[in-house]
Amino acid sequence: MNFNLNFLQFYHLSQAASPGMHKHGCFELVYYRKGSGYTHIGDTRYEYAPRTFAIIRPHTPHDEKRYTDTEVFFIGFEYDDIPVNLPSGIYHDDEHRTIWQLLQAMKKEFMEKRSFHSLQLNLIGGQLLLEVCRLPQVSMDDLEKEDRMIYALNYMKENYMHSIDLHNLAHLSGYSFDRFRHAFKERTGLSPRNYMIMKRLERSLELLSTTRMKISAIAVECGFSTPSQFSAMFHQMTGMTPKAYRQDPSALPAKPIFAED
Repeated sequence: MNFNLNFLQFYHLSQAASPGMHKHGCFELVYYRKGSGYTHIGDTRYEYAPRTFAIIRPHTPHDEKRYTDTEVFFIGFEYDDIPVNLPSGIYHDDEHRTIWQLLQAMKKEFMEKRSFHSLQLNLIGGQLLLEVCRLPQVSMDDLEKEDRMIYALNYMKENYMHSIDLHNLAHLSGYSFDRFRHAFKERTGLSPRNYMIMKRLERSLELLSTTRMKISAIAVECGFSTPSQFSAMFHQMTGMTPKAYRQDPSALPAKPIFAED
């Protein structure tokens, strides 16, 4: 998550002072502490009320019409859409007023301007966006599932050379094993087992072409249980033996062949 504050403002605005359609080059969050009215964000009209806030994506036209005097707090910021592709709209703060409390922490830091206040503002802003992303109205099942799959992929990238209990990894990622296999293949094009084999193969190719390690040592380094298993698997997927590849790396097929799993 990358947050960078561009501006911060807070106003008490009369009913008559309603801004027309305009847009910004950055994200904007407008928190309505008091008052009521409506805003057009793009082509959609939203009603606002106390303890609601608007998220407006960059270059999105928006306006505001007030039924009553309104107290607003708003910030403009850069954001890289990670972990959530933040959608425009009106959202409700939680019962603890978490979003409002963090905005007030930003205001305090902004007004006091202590040492490194710009860095601290961006740290608080990052926490603010994280809390926005956690709101039930914003977080989406598909995005949460993607987070879980990223955990599984990162774990396999770091531990492919070891024995991995895929059933346990599925459980830790929040899936049944069958759903995990299906979601993993949708994400990578490979089953979890074949993905692990591919990572081992990639490492073995690197070691065969850049080192003089014995083939038996490469087998152990890459996580194969025995040198013979390594040679058999390597030949099955590439049509070559490890020794033949080391002698002529240019002869490797363009794409390894994986058995269905």
